[in-house]
Amino acid sequence: MLAQDSPFRPFWWGVSRTPMSTYGRYEFDDLPPVPFAMSGDLDWLASQPAPDAWGIGSAPAKELPALLSACAALGLPLPPAFVKFAGDGELQRRIRSCTACFVDVSAAPVAAPGADGYLIRFLADQQGCLYWYLYVAADGSDHAVVCSPSHFGPSAYDDPDVPEDWDDPDGEPGPDEVVFCGESFEAFLCRYWLENELWFADNESFPLPAVDAAYIEGFRAFSATEGSVTG
Repeated sequence: MLAQDSPFRPFWWGVSRTPMSTYGRYEFDDLPPVPFAMSGDLDWLASQPAPDAWGIGSAPAKELPALLSACAALGLPLPPAFVKFAGDGELQRRIRSCTACFVDVSAAPVAAPGADGYLIRFLADQQGCLYWYLYVAADGSDHAVVCSPSHFGPSAYDDPDVPEDWDDPDGEPGPDEVVFCGESFEAFLCRYWLENELWFADNESFPLPAVDAAYIEGFRAFSATEGSVTG
């Protein structure tokens, strides 16, 4: 799904450029293109080394069978790259997060606010600052990745210390709380992977990822831009 075809405003929620916040929201149009062919097979990710720590997951999402069943009942197809990633702990290990995000797959899709489609949560910030969702058009014709500070859908948490209204403490979230941040699941995953790899290279002395230098320069230029912040 192209940004101009999305029912949501386009922005990139990324690692903040300021030390006093966790994330920043930046202009989506300023993002450089992805450095690999997006064929849906995630071969570019499978060829990356698996870090020893900070991976966003390490096992198939236990909610995936229930999600597939719920989507089948709706006649809602899911992108093959999404299904492959959610079901493969080795692929998840190859993406790390400097903000301790983790794979958090929803067991069922929920209606997207202000749009004719569904949201499926797949990634969560450790402190609940942000959540990332697969957005699938109701007719299954297209998909994108969106991001929101609001928690949509059934929760995988079963913690007696979490308040009952934790999923939605401020009432029903509206469409203005959702932003478009990826033209496909695979494209989002690629940018998310690279942004975090550059952070670890710059801040923890890890080697730079093996991608074209022009793309790294482009992402560094993007990382120098100003943006609003959260967290």
